[in-house]
Amino acid sequence: MNNLAKLKAAKAAPMLAEIEQDITVKEYFDGSNGLPLVVKPLLKGVDLKAWIEEHRAEVEADLVKHGGILFRGFAINTVEKFDSFMKCFSEESIPYMFRSSPRYAVADRVYVSTTYPNERTINMHSESSYSYAWGRKIIFCCIKAAEEQGETPIADNRRVLARLSPALRQKFQDLGVIYQRNLSPHIGMPWQEVFQTTDPEEVKRVCAENNVECIFSGKDNLTIRWQKPAIYAHPESGDLMWFNHSYFFNKYSLYEEIGLEPEDEMPEELLPSNTFFGDGSEISFAEYSEIKNAYDQEKVLFLWQEGDLLLLDNMMTAHGRSPYKGERQIVVSIVEPYKKPAEANN
Repeated sequence: MNNLAKLKAAKAAPMLAEIEQDITVKEYFDGSNGLPLVVKPLLKGVDLKAWIEEHRAEVEADLVKHGGILFRGFAINTVEKFDSFMKCFSEESIPYMFRSSPRYAVADRVYVSTTYPNERTINMHSESSYSYAWGRKIIFCCIKAAEEQGETPIADNRRVLARLSPALRQKFQDLGVIYQRNLSPHIGMPWQEVFQTTDPEEVKRVCAENNVECIFSGKDNLTIRWQKPAIYAHPESGDLMWFNHSYFFNKYSLYEEIGLEPEDEMPEELLPSNTFFGDGSEISFAEYSEIKNAYDQEKVLFLWQEGDLLLLDNMMTAHGRSPYKGERQIVVSIVEPYKKPAEANN
């Protein structure tokens, strides 16, 4: 039985009698392979913000070890409470470069997690792994749980990488990944939304600064193309991780969503996005499927409870979204911009 099957009706079970000053207890979900670590209060009214500030080193160590921590039972069940809680993290801004979806703010650094239609699945990914700027931490808060499903699946990117065949892993390690996006009012997102400007010259400047090829076709259509590594070493643990959007942005992801067969051919200019190996060669359907299967084998699901707060190491842990029924409100905040080792030491 894989993780997905085990966790459909999982109940938290005590990990060990590890109790911090009779205030919190740490648990795991049955069959979760340690992701997420579940932290619960033993008393009512525990201030999670104050507790984290007092146990900062412990929380950081647990996050690097497990990849994600679910804080349950701390009653952070409104946008205002979540916004206040977020003040215990760095307020350094993170530019949202090359946007892949609209981002709607509901507080200072708090956003609606997604506006994607509720009947659709959002595939596994790490936030902004395709970009040149991303946050080290992503925090989800459940204001209202869906009536059915609506889970936020998570997967350890270290284990996802280990699931890939040595040949495919080495291919991505050697070549990296090329991203290509077609931006227009009718395909994907308008370039004005992606770049947050109506000035084509500003778009060209930003692209040139980030080694992104950009080609305008008329005033409304823009194609951008750039290359990045597919595998990263974690800046603290040194663990190698699968950290990219090669699966999420690949054409076969769209094919599956709209019901096309792998052998069908859609004109390249009609694809909102696609991914390639770094030498420009195509990622085959078999290779795409291998990545998908790796995510599926490592995927962990749990049902949200109102007031839940899920803290993820964004580089170490991927996330997605299950379809759902009923009203659902999950808000999110992304913090602590990634810095290359040389930058972090300055």
